[in-house]
Amino acid sequence: DGYSPATITIETGATVSWVNNSGDAATVNSAPHPTHTDFSPLNLGEFANGEKLSLTFEKTGTYKYHNHLNSSQKGTIIVQ
Repeated sequence: DGYSPATITIETGATVSWVNNSGDAATVNSAPHPTHTDFSPLNLGEFANGEKLSLTFEKTGTYKYHNHLNSSQKGTIIVQ
């Protein structure tokens, strides 16, 4: 149904992991849809059900992302 939690706040240098428990393929891609141009390291691409993706955030900021296969599924990472 989407990312849970949809918004998280982390410290600089923390790693975020996404685990796909959807039963289908999903993606993690930077906003905006469909160009994915806001933060290219967040363009992690497609991952299958049961797989995990991770990314370490080294700079403060607000990073928005979505599932390119279902763009209504969105998330935000706030790095302090």
